[in-house]
Amino acid sequence: MSLEGNKAVARRHFEELWTNADVAVADEIYSPDAVGHCGNLPDQTGYPECEKELVRQDRVAFPDGTATVEDQIAEGDKVLTRWRFRGTHLGPLYGNHASGREISVAGFHVHRIVDGRVTEVWALGDFYSLLLQMGALQSAQAEVV
Repeated sequence: MSLEGNKAVARRHFEELWTNADVAVADEIYSPDAVGHCGNLPDQTGYPECEKELVRQDRVAFPDGTATVEDQIAEGDKVLTRWRFRGTHLGPLYGNHASGREISVAGFHVHRIVDGRVTEVWALGDFYSLLLQMGALQSAQAEVV
């Protein structure tokens, strides 16, 4: 595929799958052999089902959630996307009850795309900021005396 075609596949991940919560898109854009690398978590396998489950989990917590593509760079078979997720914390997430707070979290994804399907993904979102905005953590600044 062309670089623009690869960027379009990566945009579908954010716009159709995450913002529109159209989980059927995962079947179209992810290879069943895909592997996800997300920070200090174990590698993620079991695509596209594992991605669908993450979307479902986040839609319970943030039913109004939107993922916005802020920048994209493509080279070879990889697309780097800088994104922002916004929503209102209205359901449980990671053992934390709904806070009713609005959140805005930024992050990066690198998707490796072969023949129009994601075969590997490296994801890094600002998890600390998410927990802080949800009220699940206290700010380190608040603890400084």
